Amino acid sequence: MKKIILILLIGAGALSSCEKLLEQESQSSIDAGTAYTTKEGIEAGIIGIYSNFQSSTYYGTDYTLLADLEADNLVHTGSLPTYQEIKNREINPVNGHTTAIWAVLYQGINRANTVIDGAKELSDPVFAKNTAIAEASFLRAYMYFDLMRFFGGDPSGYASPTGQGVPLVLKPTFTVEDAVPVAKSTAKQVFDQINADLDFAIANLPRNNGTGRATANAAIATKARVALYLNNFSTAETLATQIINQFSNATAYGGLAESYSSIYINKNVKPESIFELQFSSTNASGLYFFYFGRYEVATSSSLLAAHEPGDLRLPVNYFKFVGTTGTLKYSKADGTDNVLLIRLAELYLIRAESRVRKATPNIPGAAADINVVRDRAGLGPTTAATAADMLTAVLQERRVELAHEAHRWFDLRRTGLAASFFGISDARKVLWPVPQQEVLNSGGVIVQNPGY
Repeated sequence: MKKIILILLIGAGALSSCEKLLEQESQSSIDAGTAYTTKEGIEAGIIGIYSNFQSSTYYGTDYTLLADLEADNLVHTGSLPTYQEIKNREINPVNGHTTAIWAVLYQGINRANTVIDGAKELSDPVFAKNTAIAEASFLRAYMYFDLMRFFGGDPSGYASPTGQGVPLVLKPTFTVEDAVPVAKSTAKQVFDQINADLDFAIANLPRNNGTGRATANAAIATKARVALYLNNFSTAETLATQIINQFSNATAYGGLAESYSSIYINKNVKPESIFELQFSSTNASGLYFFYFGRYEVATSSSLLAAHEPGDLRLPVNYFKFVGTTGTLKYSKADGTDNVLLIRLAELYLIRAESRVRKATPNIPGAAADINVVRDRAGLGPTTAATAADMLTAVLQERRVELAHEAHRWFDLRRTGLAASFFGISDARKVLWPVPQQEVLNSGGVIVQNPGY
């Protein structure tokens, strides 16, 4: 009987050895003859992809923290040497955290591939086939984008079509024979696939779905983010506008929540929350624990200084608790804080940056967007008047508005500022290394990123 191996083995040691995976059949494989032949099975498979997002290796802890730790929003105050490597921006290719992020993302991609293939073969008149495929496609696109943010691109950012990509795997791993090493695609090839998946999701997902589930709006917003990373500023502006126009009259702050703190004190605050990862007492994140339990990371004095006087975001972003500083965004000791993956404020800032960086800058339009975010933060209008000053202003607003939400390192990377900003002697090391075990186990099919 054919089995579906849920852990993708790009290299034989992605999470453990092939032999161990096969020995633990009841935990790591399911019967392909029954699992994805019903709409209930497909739905269970989709929920399994979301469980990957909740992993402590992904948005449950590491991915969320490391994008601020590698930048200047967090300092390392704990004992994990693998975290210290990331903070120092001198990452060993055998680093356990970067290796685990690669593995959990490919595990999730394999689950998405398995759902997509299974749904295509399912004939059931009451089964919304394209909707299921679209949801899995959206999640696959999101995971490939997150792989590219750390492991892909080049020192100047992500826009070069010949930049480093990642292995592009679009078929499920059913057998060990299927788990052959796959060489890295180019950055353009990976981003083309990301956009194709997002386009399918936009065309086939509902605008609104159950709490915490993918929607067409989430796919449009993600595509706007991708366009910004690729310097496709007119596209990013157009897509961001599609979302903003739906909600701009919904509240006094252009659709944003009435207060910055309320987004985190409460959950799924609409219409600001566009895509929000759900956590509960039975599916808890480790973010509170890493900030306030083991004190592994702390909010930096640099982030404190980045807030202007009177900024209402400060007490949320910089919260002192028993000798350490963290954030009220993850303040629930039981780990039940949700993680906001996309929210409306980011779309205003995407549009502001796109307006100032496109071929014909729209300085008043960029200022208007920045001011929506500043108004909610209790600040006066921006004083930036030139394109250069406006770009500085929007990056400043992104830093404080999106603090602790996995954006800061990527903002510095995509604008080509990371190496010079932190004095990194070898600019190639702004990319993470491909996990060494993947390079070795592939027999050289997967090539290490330059500089390592």
